[in-house]
Amino acid sequence: MTNNKQQTAVEWLIEHYTFADLTADSWQMIQQQAKAMHKDEHGKTWDHAMESMKARGGNDMRAYTDFDGYYAETYGGNNE
Repeated sequence: MTNNKQQTAVEWLIEHYTFADLTADSWQMIQQQAKAMHKDEHGKTWDHAMESMKARGGNDMRAYTDFDGYYAETYGGNNE
């Protein structure tokens, strides 16, 4: 059986970095990468939920692109 589990942004951060070795610049870069991964994780969940709803015969009146608005409102825009 294939393991399709995706690595979360938090798991990635823990696996790749020890905080004692970080400079301020590298920490800022790492934060931006983790935030981008977080947005991607939520986007995949959003898309999966839309597909599941359609498979159950749901009416998907909202567009897939609504995720960007939801994410910006909930977590801040521009990966903030």
